[in-house]
Amino acid sequence: MKSVHFLAFAVVAILSVLIGYYVGSNAKGGSMSEIAAAIESGMSSDNSATMEKEGAADGKVLATVNGAEITDADVDALYETLPAQYRQAPKEFVEQQLLDQLVSMAVIGQAAKKEKFGENAEFQGRLNTVREQLLQEYYLKEKIDAMVTDEVIQAEYDKFAAEFKPADEVQARHILLKTEQEATDVIKLLGDGGDFVELAKEYSTGPSGPNGGDLGYFTRDRMVPEFATAAFDLPAGEYTKKPVKTKFGFHVIKVEDKRQTQPPAFEEKQEEIRGQKTNSMVTTMIDELKAAASIILLTPKEDEKMEEKSKTEEAEGAEETDKKD
Repeated sequence: MKSVHFLAFAVVAILSVLIGYYVGSNAKGGSMSEIAAAIESGMSSDNSATMEKEGAADGKVLATVNGAEITDADVDALYETLPAQYRQAPKEFVEQQLLDQLVSMAVIGQAAKKEKFGENAEFQGRLNTVREQLLQEYYLKEKIDAMVTDEVIQAEYDKFAAEFKPADEVQARHILLKTEQEATDVIKLLGDGGDFVELAKEYSTGPSGPNGGDLGYFTRDRMVPEFATAAFDLPAGEYTKKPVKTKFGFHVIKVEDKRQTQPPAFEEKQEEIRGQKTNSMVTTMIDELKAAASIILLTPKEDEKMEEKSKTEEAEGAEETDKKD
């Protein structure tokens, strides 16, 4: 069935009102179909929350449906499948609605089993497809978890940090003006003891003006060449004595500090490294499995060639028969 799960829409309908009330009318979320699809995915897939629940204690029984127990662990698992915007409200705020939904799911599931819908050919086909997909996902997860360990991530980071090439960067401020004369006038005010930050706030036409012209730290390649050359040639604490012209206008630049870039901290880099290692190892694993497998790809062209060859052989056979006759 290609349509979005009806139960998912029921969850959305109930929680839209409750959570909208909780977080206010300005809360942003996805469309009904997007949210319902996300919930359906959580309801029907062997996700991590469900896997964790199965390995944990059964939990406190909150309801029974024809003898089948529904526990607080079941409510927790359903809550975890909700899209992020629907988890802005505490679980306790929507717990009763989630329990009601689990009861609905239970009575529908029991009715389906009673009427032997599980023996339906279409259902069995979909079940086999889902089982195959889950098997593949589980295989990859187990293999990757075993290979992409914290030790591997740390080793990759250490290699990255060792190979990191630092670059010069400066922290600078600037005052952007429309004309060269205006820039010259500001330089004169600086020479008379004016405060760069205050002059930037008063005269700069650039977006950094209200912030005293602060551009933060930057490397040479992040600025237009004329600006970068002027900034990197200045000693720390100095400002340009002549206007610097770029396509944006005329600048008066002051360098606050100079330093070299440092590699990102491990905490900032580890998820990126984990993703890269995972992708690399999945690709390698699939390539190795393919290399060890007997794979025959029959492209349309090859099919046509085989058909043409078959027809030729048939024609030759018929010709030989005619000759004999």
